[in-house]
Amino acid sequence: MLSSSTSRITLIFRYSLLQIPNFVSFPSSSSLHSHSTRQVDEAVHSFTRMLSMRRPPSIVQFTKILGSLAKTKHFHAAISLFQQLQVRGIAPNLITLSIVINCCCGMGRMTPAFSILAKIFRMDYQPNTVTLTTILKGLYLCGSVEKAVRFHDRVVAHGFQFNQVTYGTLINGLCKTGHTSAAIQVLRKIPRYGIDPSVFMYRAIIDSLCKDTLVSQAFHLFSEMLAKGISPNVITYSSLIFGLCLESQYKEAIDLLSDMVLRNITPNVPYL
Repeated sequence: MLSSSTSRITLIFRYSLLQIPNFVSFPSSSSLHSHSTRQVDEAVHSFTRMLSMRRPPSIVQFTKILGSLAKTKHFHAAISLFQQLQVRGIAPNLITLSIVINCCCGMGRMTPAFSILAKIFRMDYQPNTVTLTTILKGLYLCGSVEKAVRFHDRVVAHGFQFNQVTYGTLINGLCKTGHTSAAIQVLRKIPRYGIDPSVFMYRAIIDSLCKDTLVSQAFHLFSEMLAKGISPNVITYSSLIFGLCLESQYKEAIDLLSDMVLRNITPNVPYL
């Protein structure tokens, strides 16, 4: 449950993006022509046919089409069709808006994504963890790492709860964008939120440290995860072996490979 009113939370999200415009311009329907696959053509035909009905079907039917386009990464097409819904005055539901946010984030358009999030609150809906995680991922993929961390902190401070998948996504994103130290800080924070670190989180950080030739720090985390009873996987070992080889520590790399085999983990040849 949330610990604050809807209006208060809406202001938080607006603050997170500094300023949300009152009107967001989505791509025009002409952008659909760039997605001339059979699947998109069929989706557009079905969508426009339903729109032209004297009594259009429920928003659920429109949302299914938008969802199928989003799953196949035809983001421009999905958003253009959503705009047609708005023109017709057909009210979206929470799932519809969540799909549009996913499309905006997939295109790196975070301003409209936050505008749709604000619309969710204005309609007295509450976004789910998946939607908020999508926004976090969108922010760091756009290089707005500090904004992503700030967004997370404000959301948590006002009653939202993220899950293990969210933190795995956030840690992986921080590592991929060269913010390994920030990823380690997140790893240290999550137990206070009732989240247990996972092998995916450790693996992402260990891999990033090894690529930065910070092998000793990587092994410190490796020992830590073993002490917590978290079993390493083949990618974890491959990252460590790669790091050792970068520092010409071939004997240690062979020893680690032997340890890997003793744990019944099959070496991943392309990594070695």
